[in-house]
Amino acid sequence: MKKDISSLRSTLEHLDAVGELVTTDVEVDPHLEVAAIQKHFDGGAALLFNKVKGYPNARICNNIFASAERVARLFGVDDPRKFKHRAAEALRDPIPPVEVKDGPCQDVVLTKDFDVWDVVPMISHAKSDPGRTLGAGTTVVRGEYFWGGSHIGYNRMNFRGPDYSSFQISPGSHMDQVATHWFRKGPIPVTINIGVPPACTAMAGAGFTYVILPRGCDELGVAGALQGYPVELVKAKTVDALAIAQAEYVIEGYLDTTQKVWESEIAEKEQKQGVHPFHPEWAGYMGKAYRTYKFQVTGVT
Repeated sequence: MKKDISSLRSTLEHLDAVGELVTTDVEVDPHLEVAAIQKHFDGGAALLFNKVKGYPNARICNNIFASAERVARLFGVDDPRKFKHRAAEALRDPIPPVEVKDGPCQDVVLTKDFDVWDVVPMISHAKSDPGRTLGAGTTVVRGEYFWGGSHIGYNRMNFRGPDYSSFQISPGSHMDQVATHWFRKGPIPVTINIGVPPACTAMAGAGFTYVILPRGCDELGVAGALQGYPVELVKAKTVDALAIAQAEYVIEGYLDTTQKVWESEIAEKEQKQGVHPFHPEWAGYMGKAYRTYKFQVTGVT
């Protein structure tokens, strides 16, 4: 079977064919259970849950990146210790993304009367987390809003209403630079892409080296070079932004730097930042709730 990692679905088909995917039709609860099973399989197989409690429209997959050996193999490297050379080549010689007319991410389009919480599956990771957060969405900004380049990264979100959420931005990050530059100059159109090709996942989590990847660089081009061919983008339906054509879900909208949203109800009630627990962080500690810029949703595809 020829390896195809141009989408999450084709990647799962490949992993299934080589015996690195565990699939289950047993219903799984997005509240704590998904995270618990994922942690149990840390370092092991990728997981695909076909039946998710509360989401008859959805499936959840995780742990594709749980093994360094598997990550290396996905990108054509036999020894994970040599993956750094593959990454260096991609940085030196990016393959720019291409814009296509349409893509699977827009098979279904919702532009009114939707509640993001009901449409997009979100999980909780710890008992002390006050709610289910969206941490798997990759933010894409391109063109004039990123100095002519392309940015992809992670921003944790908590939907406090049917069509708006908090939007946490790491200080000094590319999104922080974008928000600072466009502060109060109008809405910043972005797309939140979920279930993307593995090269996009890798790049979204690896773009913090700003000496190597300064603002205006082509992060999606590096992702393209990692996978060996361009990442395909499609115009969003409701904002002037681009989405990853092969994404499973896209939340379209804009960052509003004129309004703030609290990440949790208790933090808002007590008006305290950096005190109450919110969403475990990648480094292994429990995060804290803050007051962030508002993300206004305009559509879900």
